[in-house]
Amino acid sequence: MKMHEITHDYTLPIGPQHPTLKEPMCLRISLDGNTIKDVKIRMGYTHKGIEKLMEGKNPDSALYTSQRICGICSSAHENAYCMTVEGILKYDPEERVKLIRALMMELERLHSHILWLGVIAHEIGYETMFMYFWREREKIIDVFEKITGGRVHHNFNKIKTVRFDLEEGNKKFIIDRIDSVEKSIANYMKDLTTDRVIASRLRGVGIITKADAKRYSLVGPCARASGVRCDIRKFDPPFGIYRKLDFKEIITDNGDSFDRTYVRVAEVLESCKLVRQILNMLPSQQIPKFVITNVPDGEGLGRVEAPRGELFYYMKFKDGKIERVKMRTPTFAYLKIAEKILLERKIGDIPVIMGSLDPCFSCLERVLVAKDGKVESNCESEFRRKYVCTR
Repeated sequence: MKMHEITHDYTLPIGPQHPTLKEPMCLRISLDGNTIKDVKIRMGYTHKGIEKLMEGKNPDSALYTSQRICGICSSAHENAYCMTVEGILKYDPEERVKLIRALMMELERLHSHILWLGVIAHEIGYETMFMYFWREREKIIDVFEKITGGRVHHNFNKIKTVRFDLEEGNKKFIIDRIDSVEKSIANYMKDLTTDRVIASRLRGVGIITKADAKRYSLVGPCARASGVRCDIRKFDPPFGIYRKLDFKEIITDNGDSFDRTYVRVAEVLESCKLVRQILNMLPSQQIPKFVITNVPDGEGLGRVEAPRGELFYYMKFKDGKIERVKMRTPTFAYLKIAEKILLERKIGDIPVIMGSLDPCFSCLERVLVAKDGKVESNCESEFRRKYVCTR
């Protein structure tokens, strides 16, 4: 064999705990030199069996479980849960309750996107920008603590109402911090769009075409960065409250890591505007007092626009307790597209590409298989063999 015919193929495991990855997963990368030729994603490190844990619980108890699925998407999960149960009850919440819930959703979107922007800055080695973004994130966490008492998990929603009313004196506290965040993020937007180093790391990296975004059923900022209109707040507003609010759906066409970054920054600025609108629109009515919930036999659906995209809930009740619950989280669609867009890229692009997708495995890992009336308990290899399409 001649020297120029010799290839040095090898497989490199990355994870499950690795500085490159902010989520616990294992990437098995097959390399030809410095070029990625094959990718296999192994996960399951944060599986908690949440869907199974919720079965048999009454609706008020199960709400606490849904709130703890994810620390960044706590409000999104509890809003989707309450929407589903209230749909079964055919109950339309008071407008003040809807607006307060929307306020929490937009604050959570700010928290999630700003946290992520710090992470992507860290992945490209821009540590100063990482610190700046997380400094802004702290202001949002201060707002959470002020109005709910919790900095991460809020336990804010109750079925038909919310746990705490928004005190009039807290409005100025919120507005002051939102103004500060908006001003800072607008300045950082200039750096993101003009800095040549940032452009060299993000532009043209991890491109997802519009056709692929639709084929893989992507949602959220990742889909909107590829030109797909999919914001649930526009298409299926929670009980119509977002129809009363003025905001833009941020859409770009390039589908690369830069556009996914741009979409999230622009959504931060839109959420700041939404927070002000909501505070100005809050009616003076009192929120309803909580009463124990009795749910008739039946099933319902609910979906909200979580920070990463559409969060979908299906729930079935029998004898006043949950018989079945199924959640489809935004990250579900990202895994197979990640395997595709990493191919033929250099190994140094892995942190940027995986980071730009913003996966959340705490939301995702809840696999339970029911077949022919029986529940299957599969190990990872069995599940992949039976249910996961592989190349």
